[in-house]
Amino acid sequence: MRHLFLLLAIVISIMFVYTAEAQPLVKGYKQTDINDLVLIYQGGVHRMDWTSDQFLPYVVHQDLNGRKDWLFDGFLFLEFKDGKGRCYVSRYEKDGARKQEWSWLLDRLFESGKALPALNECIASQAEQLGKPNFRHKVVIGIPDPIPGQKDWGTLNGRVLDFANEIDKYDACQWYIDELIKRFKAAGLDYLDLAGFYWVSEDIVTSKALTVPIGDYIRAKDYKFYWIPYWNAMGYNDWEALGFDVAYAQPNHFFEASITDDRIDKTCRLAYTHNLGLEIEFDDRALSDHKSSFYTRLETYLDRFEKNNVFKESAIAYYEGGGAILAFSKSKNPKDQRLMDRLASLIQTRRLPKQQIGSFPVVGLDSTIWKIDKENTTKITTKGQIEKKYGRIELELKMPETKAKVFVRLRPVESSTTYPDEEITLLSNHSSDPERIHGGIFTEALNWNTGNKKGTSIEVNALTNTYHTFTCDWSASSIQLFVDGVPFFAFDNDFGTDVTYWPFDKAYYLEIEMITPESSCSSLLDVKSVSF
Repeated sequence: MRHLFLLLAIVISIMFVYTAEAQPLVKGYKQTDINDLVLIYQGGVHRMDWTSDQFLPYVVHQDLNGRKDWLFDGFLFLEFKDGKGRCYVSRYEKDGARKQEWSWLLDRLFESGKALPALNECIASQAEQLGKPNFRHKVVIGIPDPIPGQKDWGTLNGRVLDFANEIDKYDACQWYIDELIKRFKAAGLDYLDLAGFYWVSEDIVTSKALTVPIGDYIRAKDYKFYWIPYWNAMGYNDWEALGFDVAYAQPNHFFEASITDDRIDKTCRLAYTHNLGLEIEFDDRALSDHKSSFYTRLETYLDRFEKNNVFKESAIAYYEGGGAILAFSKSKNPKDQRLMDRLASLIQTRRLPKQQIGSFPVVGLDSTIWKIDKENTTKITTKGQIEKKYGRIELELKMPETKAKVFVRLRPVESSTTYPDEEITLLSNHSSDPERIHGGIFTEALNWNTGNKKGTSIEVNALTNTYHTFTCDWSASSIQLFVDGVPFFAFDNDFGTDVTYWPFDKAYYLEIEMITPESSCSSLLDVKSVSF
């Protein structure tokens, strides 16, 4: 009777997939309880062992300054073939994996000192140094795709399975899911949570509607079903109707130099339209010293994902070729280290909770970079942490709802003159005029007291309930200020080396000041991102 109902469900699913119109999805990038899911290709004898030491740069990143912090919060274990002639997904080998290879893959996942136990051990050892993370590390495990037409898979419950039969394919997958859950619960992996299962095939050509009942079974067990279809794969835009809970879009841009950079923008638009997450893709060719270096192609992913708000709004999966991050961690080239520092910073910023830095109310800023001004506790600064000369400074923030004065400034590390208020003011906002921001520069010769101030203002709607982007482009020849990409102030250096007019050829730090009459500071200045 169970098989009769299952067969009916499969038939209905097939009819739905091929005849029904796709149900409209809510637009926007897909979000889930895993922010950053790194793909771990593990199992086959052709793979590396994945010991605790090999996992270390995936669990914790150490930057050029020696600072260590947690990195990925999700790990996806998957495999295409056993490396001995049998495949877990169609087309990777001539022969499909049998039950004995499926069981062997389970054994490999739980092998002592490797794979899942090694990841758990690595996290435990780092927790002793860094303290327990304020999040749980989650794992997602791939399910082999029953090879269509395979007749030698083996016996289940006294019955020889035939993968020309949809029900037999389903039964094999169900057996694998149950066996994996049982082993995971018995393994004592205290630092890991099993979040769900992954459909290893990157299209639905061979699985058709099999994923629908499998997805239902996974959800009945209180887990999620994940999928990462390749660029424009069959079914990518119907991922929810196919039974998945979370799906990511692959740009497939990194691998071929002939693929233009706008492929990433197109993928972002498709993901936003169909409520998908996004995948970042690279391998060891991204190393700057590689003989055919694709270093700039990885940079392009980061640039375009930032431009399209992916880091701010989307779940992200990371394909790194089965070992590239480990290779980056061993590189002595500063370019490679800086690139990984940038990627790590983007990942770490994504999980920052609302916080208060001392008594200063703010959301989303890293308290290891921002410090309370000892002389004025209404200010936080990057002085002594991050200082720079020239470049683009950009903040995305939402003003507090309470009556407050907010200032964002660049201040000199060392002043060129005796004028105490030398600064570049990216914005100031006062509750007496809540829809207007001011910006400009102050120097010894150009200020309120000389009657020759250089500044202006612009009206900005919904400052307290919408995020807005405030930008300063600063070079040796000019300073320009923007709100949401709209220019509202510019000042050119027509003064040569006269520091009373142009003192902006040295290092500055970033400062945020918030003055509020409310001692409780119940309304927070919500800083979504800072690029400095």
